[in-house]
Amino acid sequence: MNQDTVKGALERRRPSEAGVNAARVERFLDAAAAAGLELHHFMMVRRDAVIAEGAWRPYARGSRHMQHSATKSWTAAAMGVAVGDGLVALDDRVIDYFPEHLPATVSANLAAMTVRDLLTMRTGHRVGISGGEWRGRNESWVRLFLEVPVEDAPGGNFMYCSGTSYMLSAIVSKASGKTAHELLDARVFAPLGMHSVTWDVSPEGYNTGGNGLSCSPEDMAKFGLLHLRGGLWQGQRVLPEAWVRDATRNQVDVAWIGSLAGMCFSRDGRAEPDASQRRPGYGYQWWMTEDGGFLASGFFGQRCYVFPALDLVLVFNAALSIDDKALKPLIWEHLLPAVDDIVHDGQADDALCARLTALSLPGLPAGLPTSALAQAVNGRLWLAEPNDDGIVSIALAFEHDRCTFNYVDARGEHTIVAGIGQQIRGTTTMTGNKLHHEYQPDTLSVVAQGVWTTPERFDMRWCFDETTFCDRVACTFENGALRFERGVNTNSGARVRPGVQCVAAS
Repeated sequence: MNQDTVKGALERRRPSEAGVNAARVERFLDAAAAAGLELHHFMMVRRDAVIAEGAWRPYARGSRHMQHSATKSWTAAAMGVAVGDGLVALDDRVIDYFPEHLPATVSANLAAMTVRDLLTMRTGHRVGISGGEWRGRNESWVRLFLEVPVEDAPGGNFMYCSGTSYMLSAIVSKASGKTAHELLDARVFAPLGMHSVTWDVSPEGYNTGGNGLSCSPEDMAKFGLLHLRGGLWQGQRVLPEAWVRDATRNQVDVAWIGSLAGMCFSRDGRAEPDASQRRPGYGYQWWMTEDGGFLASGFFGQRCYVFPALDLVLVFNAALSIDDKALKPLIWEHLLPAVDDIVHDGQADDALCARLTALSLPGLPAGLPTSALAQAVNGRLWLAEPNDDGIVSIALAFEHDRCTFNYVDARGEHTIVAGIGQQIRGTTTMTGNKLHHEYQPDTLSVVAQGVWTTPERFDMRWCFDETTFCDRVACTFENGALRFERGVNTNSGARVRPGVQCVAAS
């Protein structure tokens, strides 16, 4: 889809027209590649125009991408609309919105918790709930939150917690009668021309708040621009000015994430972070940056940086490690100095454009054109021995330039078609929640490719191209059996599942 033809698309300009040195941007791409960073999308916006954009194939420029915890900043925008409409006040008590879900005993600390405390993640909890903690649980997430002990007085220590963002989403719905997505769709998405935003909902019908939002890079860039412009969009007031000012300035003295153990964050008994953990600050579901900027940030490298002093927005989607510290220094070393380093160099502009057009993730090795085993195992049903993933059976059907992989587990039957010597794009019900930070949607877009790396081993790459995750799959046929192995590019937990041994059905 040509972004220039999409209604409401941002203007495109050459980097030099916006005072950006294209050669420095290209050096950023060089440095990211040398550091082994798996980037999926990159967009650079200055003076309200896109001046650099790229997608690493098989990711596409205009496609949606899961935002993980960068979602929190969108939840704050929904709360900003509700506060601006007089539906919610920052000093409202949280418990007053959910009398039906209160624990038998309401502690004084829980009773004192306010909307402001949720926004700034100073709820008095000593343990923070990761998004993966509740995914897959069908009971009320509000009740689960209210049952967590509030050991300290709210308004004090910062404790990173996706549960606070979920509660904000739930309060928006209680106050407005709409989900956060519905409210933003009418008040923000429509005036900004956002066309691809989706958002997961909880079992009780509220948007998930701390995660679960997917959007295109341009949608995220527009969201950053809206806040850069103080809530104005093309002269129209979209978000209250005072709200944007307070949401994107530091509200917390000491902000840090702490450590992730399982699906919960903790401070490990420490009152203060070490230097490597300390963050410049936290607003209302926005992180602060050095140099007066602010940031919507999600696991695995989903980031929207806003630098008001430079009139600059940077958007990234990626598959980085959860403790990645490599991307940020490259931004400060290459991209920020590129701004107002004015070199009117049309050749550098052209070279950057060509580079961004040709981006691609590394593919599978060339491998063998086929294997004698392909026909021998074609369509055979393999029964899985007992395993932790509940796999029941596997079958592979080889036909010309493709392999149809079929897999049955407790959720049902799942199919992925992998191209041999090519990538095939499709949809599938195949998920891998234990490898995918516990995400398990009903359907996923997937780009799949396979290759015989040896006469006995067929490898596949399943790129779930609207998410962070790309799986590596190996099917090894040996001694009349099949061994199935699966890993992933990044995860909050283990990146490899235990291998599964399968025997041929009689």
